[in-house]
Amino acid sequence: MRTLVLLLAASALLRPASSGLGDHTLDEWRALIEPGAKELAYAEIPWRPSFWSAVHEAQTSERPILLWAMNGHPLACT
Repeated sequence: MRTLVLLLAASALLRPASSGLGDHTLDEWRALIEPGAKELAYAEIPWRPSFWSAVHEAQTSERPILLWAMNGHPLACT
């Protein structure tokens, strides 16, 4: 029990004073939520809209293909 109280007290001290969303904290929250350059790196890959065009391009350039296939909703809400 004593350890739990100490952990709760420590977490309260480590939390920022203004953790709520307001006009003065909007920019801080936006910086935390928006993806960074590392998280958007997949967008730089030249994806192909059809598998057949990728096969043709891979054969001519002698390169492998990454086939990304899935079944269901992208957020796993099936």
